[in-house]
Amino acid sequence: MPSALRPSNYSRISMNMQSNLILNNIRGNSNDLLQAQDRLTSGYRIGRPSDSPGEATTIMNLDNKIERFDQFIKNMAFANDIISSTDHAIGQSVNLISEAAALALEDADDAGLEANSVIIDSILDQLVSVGNTQTRGQFIFGGQNGTVDPFEPVGNGVLYHGSRSEMKTQVSFENDLLFTTDGSELFGATSSQVIGIADLNPDITTDTLLSDLDGALNEGIRLSSIVINDGANPATTIDLSGAVTIGDVVQKINTEAPLLSAFVNAAGNGIQITGGVNFTISEVGNGFTARDLGIEVTGGGPTVIGQDVDARLSLTTPVTALAGGAGIDTASGLLITNSAISGTGPLDISTANTLEDIINVMNTSSLSIRAEINASGDGINVYNLLSGSELSIGENGGTTATDLGIRSFVGTTNLSEFNNGKGVHVTGQDGKAGVIRVTDRTGAVHDIDLSTATTVQDVLNLINAGTGGAVTAALNSTGNGILLTNTAGPVTSNLSVATISTNGYDVAAELGIAQSVSANTINGTDTNQIEPEGVFSHLIALRDAMLAADRVEIARITKKLKEDETRFIKFHGEVGAQHKALEDREIRMQDNIIALQELRSDIRDIDFAEAVTRYQNIFTALQANMSSAGQINSTTLLDFLR
Repeated sequence: MPSALRPSNYSRISMNMQSNLILNNIRGNSNDLLQAQDRLTSGYRIGRPSDSPGEATTIMNLDNKIERFDQFIKNMAFANDIISSTDHAIGQSVNLISEAAALALEDADDAGLEANSVIIDSILDQLVSVGNTQTRGQFIFGGQNGTVDPFEPVGNGVLYHGSRSEMKTQVSFENDLLFTTDGSELFGATSSQVIGIADLNPDITTDTLLSDLDGALNEGIRLSSIVINDGANPATTIDLSGAVTIGDVVQKINTEAPLLSAFVNAAGNGIQITGGVNFTISEVGNGFTARDLGIEVTGGGPTVIGQDVDARLSLTTPVTALAGGAGIDTASGLLITNSAISGTGPLDISTANTLEDIINVMNTSSLSIRAEINASGDGINVYNLLSGSELSIGENGGTTATDLGIRSFVGTTNLSEFNNGKGVHVTGQDGKAGVIRVTDRTGAVHDIDLSTATTVQDVLNLINAGTGGAVTAALNSTGNGILLTNTAGPVTSNLSVATISTNGYDVAAELGIAQSVSANTINGTDTNQIEPEGVFSHLIALRDAMLAADRVEIARITKKLKEDETRFIKFHGEVGAQHKALEDREIRMQDNIIALQELRSDIRDIDFAEAVTRYQNIFTALQANMSSAGQINSTTLLDFLR
């Protein structure tokens, strides 16, 4: 840095040079003085990048970090408000559920039960209100769909509008924090039983995305390069790293290896490559592309039929590609009912071209259901969103529901799932067998022991074998349930099914076939309907059981409410721990900001004592230069002639 006081009185120089030196000194002092004034005014030693480019870069980096950390603090404050509200809401919920369970345990007479049902109804309303708690414009139990009430009373049930995906925010450069609670999981607001029993196994086409393939090794498609060698010509290396679809792979091979022809194989599950010569296909280095595509061949040959690359379902999967290219029955449609919703009819999917079209038909219906592709990408899951209501997905005279794997009553359905999880008691008290009596229309009696049955198909087989073909059992072709058809004659009696065992349970009623009709068919009812297994459903069932004075059902629901209470208490602890952890993280982040601010201050800010002293020195030097200039400029030629 130039000195504050610059010499200006040199001998043997012209007056003009002396004047210029004086002016330069004054300008330098004035500039230094202005810089010192700026620093004192701003408090910054480095006010602009030109003051010190290296240090200025460091300051800008620190400014950026402090700004990001400030945003993290704001994110944490927002999340903590949501978490704090969630903590309070769950605490309220625990108290309400505990109160309901206590009422259920009361030894009340019929009048007392009716009075308690009114209180349970009030608790249900309060719990819905708690579930719709809102903080900072966000419904805390709505997940990513946090702008609408998550829970809505609909008829005799409670409908869930929220999302199962939770909201998250960034709280550090590396970490995102999930800060909302999944209302469907906490309240059990969607059906815990998920339908989706068939692998829809879509064919691949040239438009199939490579990202939608599990690959021959079940590791997806890891793209790099492959090497094709026919033994006669130089090996061809084909870079597939930019391929997006099966068609891109096929085109690359056909273009860069003209002796070969690549296409989707006849099975529709892989790539086939043929050529007029023997060839091999191998990896480049440690790549996996040829193996993932199922086309690696090391022994050599004129044809390679690629392995199954196992296409996953996507919204764009064509309906014609489902079931290994066989497609599904789209003409018949789906017969779906939700017991709390009236006036529902068959869902028409006859115009569906893609899987998304089918899913949209279900999700935009008034049935309060949500359909989605399952996590493994091989089938569809359907959820009942209406607590207190029973969902049934059946056929409308065809095979649509079965083809899609979403029929809720099929041969493989376990009897233990029936009657909202209470099951079918094919063995009852003391291990006694559940025996039904089927009377055909000739009056012949067929007693059938169902104690060995575990699935619906077992029941069908036992009935068909036990009646010797006089009465045949099958799944209903419309809706759900078991269809019994009389084939015996002459007609002298009703066709009937009843339970005759003394095992303590009405097995025929649990199967939905306890009927007596003067017709040749019994259309069984669906006793395997799907209901959300959560606190709203349990409170509704408890209220209804109290009104009916059904003490057996009250005892069953009381156990369920205790399970709900345990689940809420567990969530309460987790949310409380998350709240504390976030507070600790916020304190650490504030400490980091203070440390960065101190470091920035050390680099950027001035030492006021030093700056004031420097200002005084510069001002004194300027005064000295001004005084010296006055003396020199007042000198004339006569002064030199004396």
